[in-house]
Amino acid sequence: MRTTAAAPAGRSRRAPTHGHLWSLPDGTGLHAPYGQLVIERDTGRVCCHLCGRWYLSLGGHLRRHGHTAESYRETMGLCRSRPLVAEALSRSIATRQSEAYRRSPELRARLAVGQELSKTGQLATLAATANATNPAPELTLLRRAALDAGRATRAARRDRALASRLRGLGFDDLPGYLRHAHSTGASLRGIARATGLGWARLRRELVAAGIAVRPASQPGCVPAAIAR
Repeated sequence: MRTTAAAPAGRSRRAPTHGHLWSLPDGTGLHAPYGQLVIERDTGRVCCHLCGRWYLSLGGHLRRHGHTAESYRETMGLCRSRPLVAEALSRSIATRQSEAYRRSPELRARLAVGQELSKTGQLATLAATANATNPAPELTLLRRAALDAGRATRAARRDRALASRLRGLGFDDLPGYLRHAHSTGASLRGIARATGLGWARLRRELVAAGIAVRPASQPGCVPAAIAR
């Protein structure tokens, strides 16, 4: 989800806050990006893609545009489970529903089938199948963001491990260690073992440190050798 600053206090709540900056493939102008639900940072209200107005809940308003909540999510590329209400209101609704479930045996009985599907994993399988065959653009963006965050986390972990190894070797930076190792005649295998670097990155770092690298004479052994 995307957040944006609140509109100035003097502006009418009903007035659009911006023009058509985005559009659907059919040319329909949008006031918010396709595949994102824009939320006003200070108030938590959500922006209607079609008219640019801000609401605590889009549910009733969408009928003016000829949409149901389901058709709106599909048209705007939102996840099927995306709440179309302000976050505070969404939490309030969830609390009321939880209380109703606790107090009502009839409600618990009606939901028992879905709970059984959830326990056996069938519900997750059905949802995964639906998302795999036709994932919402918002879901694609969320997955990509999660992958990018995972890559960044792993890269940071590798960098911390390398820094720790270099400190143990008595060096503050990798280029300094590589030049020292090269000057003392260390082999690529020894350097890789000391730093924990893979061959591809080690080769790149050697080149970046100004150390010439030549192909190995026997490709099956060591991928590269330091030129002397």
